[in-house]
Amino acid sequence: MKKIIRMLIILLMLIMMLNNIEVIAHGGNITGWKDKNFLEITQYNGKYYGYHNKDGVRHYHQVQWNEEKQKWEIVKTAVYYDENFNIINNTSNLSNERIEVKYSESVDGDTAKFKLDEEIITVRFLGIDTPETVHPSLGEQPYGKEASNYTKEKLQNANKIELEYDSNSSKTDKYGRHLAWIWVDDSLLQEELIREGLAQTYMLQDNYTYAWLLQEKQEEAKEEKVGIWSDTVESNINVINNNETKDNLNNEIIGIVILSVILLIAILIGKGKQKIDKKNK
Repeated sequence: MKKIIRMLIILLMLIMMLNNIEVIAHGGNITGWKDKNFLEITQYNGKYYGYHNKDGVRHYHQVQWNEEKQKWEIVKTAVYYDENFNIINNTSNLSNERIEVKYSESVDGDTAKFKLDEEIITVRFLGIDTPETVHPSLGEQPYGKEASNYTKEKLQNANKIELEYDSNSSKTDKYGRHLAWIWVDDSLLQEELIREGLAQTYMLQDNYTYAWLLQEKQEEAKEEKVGIWSDTVESNINVINNNETKDNLNNEIIGIVILSVILLIAILIGKGKQKIDKKNK
C-alpha cells in the first residue's frame, strides 16, 4: 500500500511539474536577455537584434521585448543574421536526397498521396500546418479550402514532384505517413503555402533544413497580413486558441483532481486496513 501511495504522489508531482515547463526552442541566452535597455540590443530598420557567441562566432537574432515576462525573446529561432543584419543561409543538410514521385491525389492542404516505386504513400508535409477543411470540433476553418485547392492545383499541374526527407526528422509519423519536404518544379511547396498565408509553421525544429526559410516567410506573411494572418481571421483564431487553452487547462485540472481523489482513497483504505490489523492483533 505504501508503494502505491508513493507512486501516486510521484505521478501527481510530475503532472504539476509538466504544467509549469517552459520550452525554449533555441539554446543559450541572447546578450542582455533580461535588460530592456541593454546597450548591445541593437535597433536596425525598426527591428531589434541581440547576439549569441557560438563556437567563437557571433550571430544575431531578431528579438522583441516581452513586457509580461520582462525579457527579450527571439522572434525567429532558426533565422541567423550576420553583423550587417543580413540573413545567414544556414542550410546545413545540402546532402539530403530528392526522390522523384508521381502525384496520386490530394487529401488536404498539407497532406497528399504519391506513387513511389509502384507503392502509393501518404505524405504529411514537413514543418507546416494548413487550416482544417473538416474537423470534428472546429469544422471548416478560414482559408482551409483555399489551402487545399492551392496544393491540389500545384500538384496536378506539376511537371516534376520530388520528396526530400530531412535527416533531422523521423521519416514517418505515428500514423505511418511519410514526413518530407515537397518540391514542385524545383520550388518548395511548404514555402509557397507559408508565403501565401495558407499555412503556418508546425512541429518545426530549428535544425530542420529549411526551418529558417519557413520562419522568415511566416513573419513576412504576418507583417503583410495575408491569408490566415489577416485581422479578421487572426481574431477568430485567437478566440479558438483561447478556448482550446481553457479546455486543456480544465482537462489538466480534472486530471489532477481525479488523481488527488484516488490518492485520498488509497490513503483512507490504508488507514482502514491498519485499524483492522490492530484489532485482529
